[in-house]
Amino acid sequence: MKSSSTTAPKVHRRRFLQLGGIAFAGSLSGLGISADSQSRFSGLPMGVHGASFRQFGIEETLRIIVEELELNEIELTTAQIRLHGGPESELASLDDARSLRGLLTNAGVRATAYGFVPMGIDHESNTRVFQLLRELEVSILTVIPAENALDHLEELADRYAVRLAIHNNAPGRAFDSMEQVFQAIEGRGENVGACVDVGNVLRSGEDPAAAIRHLGEKVFGIHLKDVSSRSVDSDVIGLGEGLLDTEEFFAALRETELPLDMACSLEYLARPTDPVPSMLRSLALAEDLLNRQ
Repeated sequence: MKSSSTTAPKVHRRRFLQLGGIAFAGSLSGLGISADSQSRFSGLPMGVHGASFRQFGIEETLRIIVEELELNEIELTTAQIRLHGGPESELASLDDARSLRGLLTNAGVRATAYGFVPMGIDHESNTRVFQLLRELEVSILTVIPAENALDHLEELADRYAVRLAIHNNAPGRAFDSMEQVFQAIEGRGENVGACVDVGNVLRSGEDPAAAIRHLGEKVFGIHLKDVSSRSVDSDVIGLGEGLLDTEEFFAALRETELPLDMACSLEYLARPTDPVPSMLRSLALAEDLLNRQ
């Protein structure tokens, strides 16, 4: 199915570093992306995954992102707003979405994506998700689609100008290998790509750097995390503390042409009430490795 929407802007990392002055800032401002944050990470739009702050209220979460992590992007999850699943009484309304959008705007934080969300064929429920994403001004939906739902979801993505980032799963579940994600994307329009969950790639015994290089401009999202082992429920820990070959993975990010407005979301779950120290160490490591020549 061919999408009719415009291809996402993309830029090679080395070319990005050659952009200077007004041109550099201008290339980002239209996307609501901080030039300071982008330059810090060699052009990679670094943000956080909302699950890292599941023990915090939204206002405290936004304060931490801006003041302590010095970032301005978040991938929203059910910890911030529930768009799908759960009891009807817990689902967000359009007013809830507008209220959250206002908080994000006031804090200077951009919502890059939402997810991940398992989705089947329920036209009313799915349409509602896309309507709420539009209210939130979120352009990427991180999704694990049912086998027969992708045509329907792609139609909605085209209609609402939202890109679908198919999320690879832990072993034993749907999309538990990158090959399954590759196959689902093949032949699809420009609104269907991948969210590479680095931890789940490692749990499945695969190579996340190879996945990045293979997908290229189809990498709409990255759940950037390390894991303690290949166990399905292994701890999500700081970068460089587990299985991830950080040198090779960040080399792949430096060398691969990726969409400029993708969602790269640092995720840390090991200490839900005190995530900041480990996240700061991970960000420092990422900054160092991304700025190597």
